[in-house]
Amino acid sequence: MLKRITGNGRPTRDRLQIGALKRLMRSRLGLRLARAWLAQGVATRPHDRVVADFFLELAARAYADRSTPVVWTNLFAPCELMWGLGLVPFYPETWASLSAILGLSRLGVEGAEALGYPVDLCTFNRAAAGLRAAGLYPRADAYVATSNLCDVTGQMLAGFAHAEGRPFVLLDVPQSDDEAAVTYLAAQLDELVERWAAESGVPYDPERLRGAIRLSNQARALALEVAALREAHPAPLRGSSMLGELGNLSSLFGHPAGVAYYRALRDYTQERIGRAEPEQAVQKVRLYWMHLGPQYETDFLPHLEDDLGAVIAFEEFSTVWWDRLDEEEPTRSLARKMLSHPLNGTVERRVDMALRHVARYDCAGAVHFSHWGCRQSSGALRVVRDQLRREGIPLLILDGDCVDPVNLQLGPLRTRVEAFVEMLV
Repeated sequence: MLKRITGNGRPTRDRLQIGALKRLMRSRLGLRLARAWLAQGVATRPHDRVVADFFLELAARAYADRSTPVVWTNLFAPCELMWGLGLVPFYPETWASLSAILGLSRLGVEGAEALGYPVDLCTFNRAAAGLRAAGLYPRADAYVATSNLCDVTGQMLAGFAHAEGRPFVLLDVPQSDDEAAVTYLAAQLDELVERWAAESGVPYDPERLRGAIRLSNQARALALEVAALREAHPAPLRGSSMLGELGNLSSLFGHPAGVAYYRALRDYTQERIGRAEPEQAVQKVRLYWMHLGPQYETDFLPHLEDDLGAVIAFEEFSTVWWDRLDEEEPTRSLARKMLSHPLNGTVERRVDMALRHVARYDCAGAVHFSHWGCRQSSGALRVVRDQLRREGIPLLILDGDCVDPVNLQLGPLRTRVEAFVEMLV
């Protein structure tokens, strides 16, 4: 199996291993071997095993089976729609994150540089472009993206679609969430449903879409239970293990694995609280984490949690932000879900959510991990910092990279976070 890379800039595994990985991803036997390997190392907790099984099954359907159309999409398109239409969604950003876990992100970044992608673009997207060029991503039958939050992904997917002669749809998401905006976006979703049914050859089944909405609501209820359990003192979960939750929020809802994952996570969290055995033993100060975090192995997060005793009590991108969906009006409900995202619209929505979370989870301060090239998250940080400061909440802004370990400067980060935690304790 591939060794995982740490945050010290070691080169990616050689091309022979890349060829082996290509064969593994397109083989049912290879994916079963990957499942066994993950169970021994990365996916040791019950809920982690559910996610590992889900993504390996998704890989089998996207790479090996090819019996169902594969649609490449971004993280903010409603996954319930994908499952409800009987399609296989592929998220290039999420799989770039998985490549970082496996130590392949440098291959993607280097490949993107060779293709002429600017170095100041988000490394999730650059890694995805490089991994696609290396043949490590499956073939797409169609592409769809949303206009909000991250426009780079939409531009990248549009470029891929044009180069391949594949269908591409851009969902134009308004920055407001009034009823006119809901109607406008719902009409686009209705048109997309009709188009996909016609172009994919997979007949539209309204009951299947309603079933996906029901599964999404079940997973949502369980996820809200997890969020409530995380108010406990001491914090039951190690927050660093939750920094990839956006990938689950973007893909699991509407699928049975979403219900299984959040039920397993809820039960695991309850057991930790009941036994008074938090995952993180030393807890001195509670923090609210904004944006994402490093997806590869690095000494930074263990130093923050275990050496300094800082607890990531809750994360911005672990938030279930939407209301219960209406299975009788599925596309209109999904439009409301998309429009109500806290990072859609004015920056005040994001700040209001941060203030609620800081109070709810009894946090002494907040940390923003500013991922390389991510304009939508970092562009308004001055406003975020000033508004939090007016409420007496200190904010530490850390520059880093979620995907490329070369861009994580451990020395300066350690110094800054040590001073911040010392100020709060």
